[in-house]
Amino acid sequence: MRILLQFSIVLGLLIVSPASFGQCEPDFDFGEAEWGASPDASVGEQFDTAYVAQPYFDVFHVLVPTDASAIDPAFALPLDSVVLVSTTLIDTITMQTLSLEDVGLEIICNNMGSSPNACTLLAGAQYCASLEGVPTGPGVYQLSLDVQAYVTVFGIPVAQPYVFSGYIMDIVGEGNPDGILEQQPEAISWFPNPAEDSFRLNPMSSDASIDVRDMSGRIVRQVNTLAQNATVISTQGWSSGIYFVTWTSNAERFTTKMVVRQN
Repeated sequence: MRILLQFSIVLGLLIVSPASFGQCEPDFDFGEAEWGASPDASVGEQFDTAYVAQPYFDVFHVLVPTDASAIDPAFALPLDSVVLVSTTLIDTITMQTLSLEDVGLEIICNNMGSSPNACTLLAGAQYCASLEGVPTGPGVYQLSLDVQAYVTVFGIPVAQPYVFSGYIMDIVGEGNPDGILEQQPEAISWFPNPAEDSFRLNPMSSDASIDVRDMSGRIVRQVNTLAQNATVISTQGWSSGIYFVTWTSNAERFTTKMVVRQN
């Protein structure tokens, strides 16, 4: 029996190649858990911020369970293995789908030699995959993990999809093809973050427009601001979660994450 967990980290194709920074080590402490992932977006964990033209390296750890019910109680079937298959990036502003190569990154699996395919991970053990490269352009991207588990039902392999969502990939720096500078202007700050009922944008040096999008890319608030005026944006009625706040003025644009926690 075989299970393929297809992790589509919302950046493009999962690539297996020699590691530029050395192989990652599957050494995360999951304690007594049957299975787990790190970073774990469900508890607010994210990959480190990347910077244009600067070498980047972060690690995704996964503890593969021995039974599918550890991931989804609806499937009480034993697991044989997990395969990390592909990755995809979605630009939170344009909603364009990109590959890792498009932004200068790749993912490299390490299964400790347990299978000829480095991205095949056997049940009951911990493995890792490194996210690395030299980013070529800025952006804020949704990074989701799409999972397809193959279990045996009456002797027949059956695929069951599953999605790990909520990952964000920030790439900060200059170099957008449209010529817009994507770095934080010194005059701008946003607080509190996390926000409950509202958050405040400090006075700015020029008139600007503010767009707030949820994780699906849907605009939940648009505001025009005037130079030197502080702006308060209400979050009442919003669901708890991650939002993207984009400030645009003249030839400058900056996007940041805003966490909303409703009581």
